[in-house]
Amino acid sequence: MKVLLIDRDPTELTGIRWFLHTYFPGDVTIEMCTAINEAPQSIQQFEPEVILLNIDLISNNRLTALYRVLQKQSGTILAMTTEPLFKNALRAIDLQVAHLFVKPIDLEVLKQKLTAISLRTPKPKVAYQETSDESFYYRLFLDSKTSSIETNIHFTMIEPEHSEMFNKLFNWLQQTPIFYHMKIYPLSDRIVCLFQTDDLKIVEKDVRTLMKEWWLSHNSSLNIGIYDGEPTTIKNMYTLTERALHQSFYEGFGHIFYASKQFETQPLDPLLTPEEQQLLISSLEVGNLEAVKAFLYRLSNEGIYYEQDDLRIHLTSVLAQIRRFMLKYKLHEKAAIEQNYRQLFHLIIEHPIFYTILNSIISFTQRLIELAREARLEKRADYVELAIEIIDQQFQDSGLSLPFVAHKLGISPNYLSTIFSKKQGLPFKRYLQQVRIHNATKMLLETDFAISEIAQLNGFDDSNYFIKIFKQQIGITPNRYRKA
Repeated sequence: MKVLLIDRDPTELTGIRWFLHTYFPGDVTIEMCTAINEAPQSIQQFEPEVILLNIDLISNNRLTALYRVLQKQSGTILAMTTEPLFKNALRAIDLQVAHLFVKPIDLEVLKQKLTAISLRTPKPKVAYQETSDESFYYRLFLDSKTSSIETNIHFTMIEPEHSEMFNKLFNWLQQTPIFYHMKIYPLSDRIVCLFQTDDLKIVEKDVRTLMKEWWLSHNSSLNIGIYDGEPTTIKNMYTLTERALHQSFYEGFGHIFYASKQFETQPLDPLLTPEEQQLLISSLEVGNLEAVKAFLYRLSNEGIYYEQDDLRIHLTSVLAQIRRFMLKYKLHEKAAIEQNYRQLFHLIIEHPIFYTILNSIISFTQRLIELAREARLEKRADYVELAIEIIDQQFQDSGLSLPFVAHKLGISPNYLSTIFSKKQGLPFKRYLQQVRIHNATKMLLETDFAISEIAQLNGFDDSNYFIKIFKQQIGITPNRYRKA
């Protein structure tokens, strides 16, 4: 689009020119004329599609050269005036001006007017032979030696922050004139854009403009991936650019990602170790939210990246420990909490931004800690679950007993004995013996410790009594079990 600016104030015209070059990069050619007597020649030589002139400078004499040239002008005339007087409005009507601006010009309105004019202007023919959409998609997903892309084309891919904005983004790209020089191909959740230039700096400038204008018009962010490597097949460009966009999981939206600049991932065990499980549970029990935060934020240390799938599995393991905590205090019986838990599970599996997932887990955990504190105060905790936790932590202590645990929980031994047997189906003492014998069987197979040492390490002061209980539960003596 060719635009001619006519006014005596070069400073104001320079500002308008800068604005138009910023919004229409590569798609607008602008000339300025600051001498009114030179304006007719500028119009005839430049042949502008749009003229923006200061109508205050035009004489009422229709016989002047400028007046005659303007009346013959086939393009669009936009005018500006310092004084919104009736005579200036009449002059604008006489010249069939499309819009009369009052200084200082509202640049957003100017942009809208030029956009509308550009939409009515036929698109220039591109310098390369466009392939059909069917052919492009074929080359995008099926590798072929003949599917390399022209060297004067840059492959990019756009991803909206919100998936429900995808259709709006596609329509917006089609209708916005500054993007006429690129070919658009929609995918399921991203849009491939082929820029008709071999200059990466022009592409970078254009995509920054694109991101800015999308934000201003839709209050939403974009991520854009740019292939900046050597020419290769379209499929390879797509694969590498898509991989670059995966970095948004860590970085969020509003970024440009380059195919040549991808982070290296570190190994991560997706399942929690027993020590990590215990750390989480103990932190939840004492209400230490900062410890939970530190445990989670270690996964987002700057410069350290893990595979998305491993991270998501790891966080579901965290959620499993949170579930245990919920069950102890019957928090799952609260409909809103249970619904939030299920939403959090889907968030971990599906949400595109890692930081959002972490903050959601922390927020949910904080709420659980508060509710658990209230449950303790109201004595609505699941005392059996709490007793089992104490057993798991202290079964090696020979002094561990029903009265000891009851005292620690703040309830009577008879009450604990009744509810424990009812829920677990066996008495407290028998359950404690099972835990001790189970751990002893592992030590018999995995260590060379003497039978008497294993008995003491599992809460039995009398090794003979240990052997007796072991035989009752396992069916053979510890010595025979080790040799079997």
